[in-house]
Parts: sequence; structure tokens; C-alpha cells
Amino acid sequence: MRQWALVGIVLITCLVAMEGTVVSTAMPRTVAELGGSDHIALVFSAYLGALAIMGPVWGNLADRWGARPVYILCVVVFLIGSTWASMVHSMQELVLARFVQGLGGGGLTPLGQTVLSLIYERHERASAQAWLVSAFGLASLFGPPLGGWITQEFDWRWVFLLSLPFGGVGAVLLFFFLRPPALELRQVPFDWLGLGLFVVWMLAALQISPWMLPLGLLLWLYSRRLEHPFLPLPLLRFPVFGAVSGLAILLGAGLFGGGSFFPVFLQDFYKLNPVEAGRAMLPLMLGWVACSSQSARWALRFGYGRIVGLSALSLFGGYVALCLDSVVLGQIGLGMAGGLSFTPLTLSVQDAVPREQLGQATSSVVFLRTLGASLGTALMGAVLHSYGFAWMFRCGAALSLLGVLAFLPYRRAVSS
Repeated sequence: MRQWALVGIVLITCLVAMEGTVVSTAMPRTVAELGGSDHIALVFSAYLGALAIMGPVWGNLADRWGARPVYILCVVVFLIGSTWASMVHSMQELVLARFVQGLGGGGLTPLGQTVLSLIYERHERASAQAWLVSAFGLASLFGPPLGGWITQEFDWRWVFLLSLPFGGVGAVLLFFFLRPPALELRQVPFDWLGLGLFVVWMLAALQISPWMLPLGLLLWLYSRRLEHPFLPLPLLRFPVFGAVSGLAILLGAGLFGGGSFFPVFLQDFYKLNPVEAGRAMLPLMLGWVACSSQSARWALRFGYGRIVGLSALSLFGGYVALCLDSVVLGQIGLGMAGGLSFTPLTLSVQDAVPREQLGQATSSVVFLRTLGASLGTALMGAVLHSYGFAWMFRCGAALSLLGVLAFLPYRRAVSS
């Protein structure tokens, strides 16, 4: 029975992976039809911002209501957003539809990993995670050329409808075959005020507003006063989680901040059509697939610290190569970083926290990565709009260098 549940989780993982790659290849054609080129960054940051906002929400709800119903609800909300995105008539409406997609998508990755940790024991978890990350990598590999082909041969709107068969079949399999073990559900009040403060801070952060820092300080001070705040501050008592926090944000910012605009770079700078741009991204996706399929096994064999450290160095090296106009080497570096980093980070946190907090802990890791991706996309989109692609890659190199420095406390935490 759990094998069919795993198939459902894999299909939903493919949905998330393709959504992150096919949309970027379709964006130049979308802008040509709808106009509003100044909204390109918003199309990505609205989706990523909603992912970041809802990740902790879905994790908290899963600990209260159970992972299975919350996971299926996330799929339904995501598919509603995808259907809406295929029918929009303006870039502003597309931004709103992408935000709805992100509201549902915020729970898909963390709850998928949470469910796996519940239905598989620790010694089985690496094999199950390997299926998940391999599916993510393969879907990411075929996403850009598939999105480019659909955009060129049919219409960019069909790109958003790709998620319907994956999500629909996956939700049906989860409904009938997913039976996680019964755990004691958390019976603590939900921090609605903390959620509201976080949403306000997130909106300010996505706009790089000067209010970002004072609002962040207010949110931090408020959350410290509560026993069960919306922000997972109590998890900071685990040294591994504290070390993962900064590292996940910086790796997410560097990896997704530049990666979101890479198809636009290929089509604008090298004058490639959508299909050619999708094919040109194969080095990035091949690096991702090759590393992601083995990252869980390598992490358990060689240690979390070594694999995450290699990921941070690969990301920095990839951006240095892009700054030196070596596009293929740069893509390989970014692909290796994406494939190696996030599964070991998640597994190291899952090993450090009690079983009843797996939902919150796993969703918090994904939240931190997505928060970094949202902020990185907003920052690098602003740099791209003002200074061009060369300075965007330099910004990515600076962020990834900070990620290398943030790896040092993580290595000490996992070693202890």
C-alpha cells in the first residue's frame, strides 16, 4: 500500500519540479502576448513568496490535523491556481494566479518529505528519498525543453495545464493508499497574529522595502514571547536546525535567484527560441539529476557536512564561471549545488528533532530555502532590471560566497 502512496508523492514531486522550470522558458512568449515586461520578476517572486508564507502554515496544520488531509488539500489548491493561470488575460492576473499556486505549493514539498519520514523507517528513508529527488531531477531535466516545445508549437497557456494530470492522479493515490501512522496531534493555539506579522514582513522583504528590518525585528521580539509562535523559534534549541537556517536561506537565494532568470538570459542574450533555450539548459539539469539521485546515500555514507560543503562550493564555482562567460561550466555548478544540498539539509534536521515535530521541522527547512529563493529572486531581479545580466551573476557569486561561510557552523553542528 505504501508503494502506491510513494508513487503519488513522486507524481506530485514531478508537478512541483516541472512548475519551477517550464514556466521560466515560457515567460518571454507570455510577456509578448500579455505585455508588462516589468512584471516578470513578480511572476516568480509572487509564487515563491506564497511558497514561503504557506510552508510553515501547512506544517503547523499537519501537526494539528494530520499530514494526509492537509497534503491532499495543498494539491487541490495548487491545481486551482494552475487552471486559473492558464486562463489569464493580463500579467497582473497571472501574478495573482501564481500566488494561488504558491499557496498550495507551499505544502507540497515539505509534507511530501514529512509523509515519507512517517511511513518509512530511518534505514529505509534514504532509498525513498532517492526516488523523490530522482523524480524531481528528471522532471526538472525534461521541464525546460518540454516547456519550450509546448510554448513554440502550441501555446504558453498549456504549460500551466501540465500539472493537472500529475496532481490529479497523485491526489487520488494519496487519498486511497496513504495511511501514515497515528501520532499525537498538537493541541496548542495557532499564532494568527504571528502569521499576520510574518505576511506583512514578507511583502516588505519581497519589495526590498526599508521597512523590512524594523518589521523583522518586531516579528522576532513578538515570537520570542510565545511558547508556541508561528515562527519555529523553539526549534532553534537544536544546534543543527540553527545552523541549517542561515545556510538554507543563502543557498536558496543563490540557486533560485539566478536560476529563475536563466532561460530569459539564454533567450535574450543569445537570441535562442524557447525550444533552443530549453535544450541549452541541459547541463544544469543533468548536473542536478546526477547529484540528486545519490545525495541521500552519499550523505549517509560520507556525512551530511561533506556533501553540503561540496554543494556550497559548487554554487560559488558555478557563479564564478558564469561571471567569466563559461555558461556550460556555470550551469553544471548550479546543477550540482541544487542536487546535493537540500536533501542532506532536510535529513540532518529530521534526525535532530522529535518525531512529533517532524512536520514543523521539515516544513521549516523548506520554508527557509523558499524564503531565500524569494528574497534572492527579488534582489537579483532588481539587479537585472537596473544593471543587466553580468551584475546579476556577480550578485549571485556574492550570495553563494556567503553560503560557503555559513557552511562552517553547520559542519560543527552536525559533527557534534
